[in-house]
Amino acid sequence: MEKEIMEDVKQYQKAEKLKKKRDEVEPLPWYYDGLENLCNRIHPGKQLLQVTDIELLSRDTKLFRFISAKPNKPLAPFRAGQYIGLTVDINGVRTSRPFSLASSPNQLSYYELGIRRKDNGFVSPFLIENLKVGDILEASEPLGNLFYNPLFHGKDLVFIAGGSGITPFISMLRDISEKKLPINVWLIFGCLTEKDILFRTELNDIQKRRSNINISYILSEPNSDWKGECGFITRDKILNEIGTIAKKYFYMVGNRAMYEFVREELNALGIPQHRVYYEAFGVPDDITKVIGWPQEIDSSDKIQVTVEYRRNTFKEKIEFEALCSEPILNSLERSIRDKIEIANACRSGECALCRTRLISGKVFVPPEVTIREVDKNFGSIHPCISYPITNVHLDLTLT
Repeated sequence: MEKEIMEDVKQYQKAEKLKKKRDEVEPLPWYYDGLENLCNRIHPGKQLLQVTDIELLSRDTKLFRFISAKPNKPLAPFRAGQYIGLTVDINGVRTSRPFSLASSPNQLSYYELGIRRKDNGFVSPFLIENLKVGDILEASEPLGNLFYNPLFHGKDLVFIAGGSGITPFISMLRDISEKKLPINVWLIFGCLTEKDILFRTELNDIQKRRSNINISYILSEPNSDWKGECGFITRDKILNEIGTIAKKYFYMVGNRAMYEFVREELNALGIPQHRVYYEAFGVPDDITKVIGWPQEIDSSDKIQVTVEYRRNTFKEKIEFEALCSEPILNSLERSIRDKIEIANACRSGECALCRTRLISGKVFVPPEVTIREVDKNFGSIHPCISYPITNVHLDLTLT
């Protein structure tokens, strides 16, 4: 009997010892807090920015300088060529638009954004007309894939910019110049008139100081006293500037018309697609003019949209009409603005933050937009670049 009791005591003591060991929490390594802080700084998700300076760059473009609105929270680092999304509230509609960072990535005391007023735009005219020093805006962390990768992009780069498309390139040129990187760059900058050449003084200075950086301007509507190149960025003008296409990688940023024209010129030169990099296209000015748009659908046609969403743990449903010629996300932001906010940044299908499950119906997506296979397999769409062409049913509770 005594032997059995002693055995029970031993088993109990053993169990208690195991329990104590399980309950013990191993202290975090000394470097854990540092890594967590670093990750939070690189990927803060959202940032609060305050306007400190505004400069008029041209008749329709302003340069805005932002600092962190939180003194103890530095700006997130970025790679030259990336963008951030600015969130604004316009007449009760909360929406965002992406803008390329123009500042150098080698200093993080401020961000600079060059913003051009877009004809018939919604956000850019609002920012140009209303944003003032001292204002605070919510912004995304830096995003985008248009940056130099030394492992894959070689040592000879050709930058082709149209108008305000110079903004990511001025950041890249500042970075290359400041670091004295051993790479050759040809910038071909197309503008309407001489007054539309943004950052001209700085660009000329960079070219003067760095023999590996070559800059040329091409004006489509020059004055009679202009001595430089005129017309469009054709294959002949490209070859005249860069000499040969061998081993060169091309980056292109501009409006849709420039993309379509220059892309054909590059194709005619026989440049492989994997050596051409584009910034996300954005939304077409007129989706009905895009190749593949169903001709039987008029731009004024309205479509019934049904959306399921979660609010305070309860699943709710809303129905509204949307123009088929407008991205679904635009309609969603107006119709459910007081109910739920849809994450987004690029407004062109690249970042996939706005992915939404399409339960039924059909949407049109511009053919050059690439949707990830996993999203296609799960029936997800990117409403920022999807246009409803039949009645659609979306479920925001499924991701």
